[in-house]
Amino acid sequence: MASSPIRRDLGLHEWQHLHPLSPILRGGVVGVAILGYAATQFVDDIFRSLGGGGGGGDEETDPGLREGLGVLFDHSLIAGAVLLTILGVVGLVGWLSWRFAKFRVADGQIEFRKGWIFREHRQVPLERVQAIEISRPLLAQFTGLSQVIVQSAGGGDSQLKLAFLGAGRADEVRGELLALAGRRDEAGPARPVDTPVGASDVAGAPGPGQRTPFGTDEGREVLRVANSRLFVATILHGGTIFLGVMGLLTGSVALAAYGSRFEALTGAAIALPALGPIAFGIAVNRIGELLKHGNFRLADTGTSVRIQHGLTDKRTTTVPLHRIQAVGMVQPLWWRPLGWWRVKVNVAGIAHDPSGDDDNETTVLPVGTLDQALDVLTLLDPALSEADLRRAALGDGSDGGWTLVSPRAKRFDWLSWRRSGFAVSPQSVMVRAGRLSRRVSVMPHARVQSLTLAQGPLERRLDLAGVTLVSTPGPVDVRVPHLDLRTATDFMRDEAARARDARQMSRTACTSDDLPSQLVPPDENDER
Repeated sequence: MASSPIRRDLGLHEWQHLHPLSPILRGGVVGVAILGYAATQFVDDIFRSLGGGGGGGDEETDPGLREGLGVLFDHSLIAGAVLLTILGVVGLVGWLSWRFAKFRVADGQIEFRKGWIFREHRQVPLERVQAIEISRPLLAQFTGLSQVIVQSAGGGDSQLKLAFLGAGRADEVRGELLALAGRRDEAGPARPVDTPVGASDVAGAPGPGQRTPFGTDEGREVLRVANSRLFVATILHGGTIFLGVMGLLTGSVALAAYGSRFEALTGAAIALPALGPIAFGIAVNRIGELLKHGNFRLADTGTSVRIQHGLTDKRTTTVPLHRIQAVGMVQPLWWRPLGWWRVKVNVAGIAHDPSGDDDNETTVLPVGTLDQALDVLTLLDPALSEADLRRAALGDGSDGGWTLVSPRAKRFDWLSWRRSGFAVSPQSVMVRAGRLSRRVSVMPHARVQSLTLAQGPLERRLDLAGVTLVSTPGPVDVRVPHLDLRTATDFMRDEAARARDARQMSRTACTSDDLPSQLVPPDENDER
């Protein structure tokens, strides 16, 4: 499917102004609320005084204020003039902020200037641009505006935001910047976006060839997550379950101590404020998760995947396939009865926040069935085998070419040591761990930058070691703990050779149909 032609007459080489409403939107909801509250209180005091109600009540409570503002309360023209002056000053400050905020693309870089007292001039070379996103915060949605976020190598501090532009203008600027940066969601052989993908069979997803509003180069939508499912998955979290258990325990203790239900409720009500800070923190975290991943949609453009998500802050993110360094899927304990999984990726050039507050570019499926998770993983990396991924997610033991951790590891992990291990395919390394909460991580050999072998004091006594595959930082951790020392040493040596050879070769295009089972059985001499 051909993409829409890119406009070349936007005049980005000349200095461009942002939208005139940008200063108001940058103030945010808090600024608008404070300004509105101050204005309403001021006007209310004026009209109350003009209506004859400004008697001794206000003077007795605050005589100094009444004496200082008495002229304003007694003369409506002066009060109106003061109000207009304040509004004029605010408008002048906003106009100056808009007047001095400009951007352009010239000399191989994008430049942004702002500030009329304290001035700032930022420059981002186009060859350093990693991604360009569209974001629509809540206030911007009401006014039909968007902000363009230019991400460059260097992490979150290197972001350049053009806030705000008209929605259509923002899409045009993003498309032009991608073309000028030589990206177009990155060069490389494109996979036909009309090729059927298993994830497109989910309810609500359009059929092959159909397009949905993802922007100027949105591709084909292959997956969407219902907000109802996301809400249930958000509630099924360790924090909310802990809070519910604590509430039940509090109620049970109160009932046992007081006897009657009314007194028990009174005692529980007295004890509940102690859980207030914990409940508030959990509620903020869960609501933030829902707002961030709501309205989730995934599209395939052939060379990248495009993600649209957000309830209050709608964001469109492009993840080029060749920048994905590792993929992984996780199934928390609370999701196992429903068979749900979450898929995340490590992306080169994307800063990773360990708290998970900045995972807009690393979550490619917030919640979905196993089939949907496997469809997404094989979409991200066609070299992966769906059969091998399914065996990694649900399997146990050494069947299918898996090398397990040493039996001596049960001292560290008595529950899942029979499941944890690794398997090697011609293209990648696959790691699985966990029995209650399952985790599967995959890293291509070509993405391995270094390997680390680590031993703790107890591991040294038991002749064990852990091996970590190091690449781009991200939420996917590719680590095999508690291997037999000889197995760990051989794995580290062999994987270093495989990674070196893979980086020297161009990646061979293959699919799961070409390779029914890509896993390489371990050498019999290595089985211990």
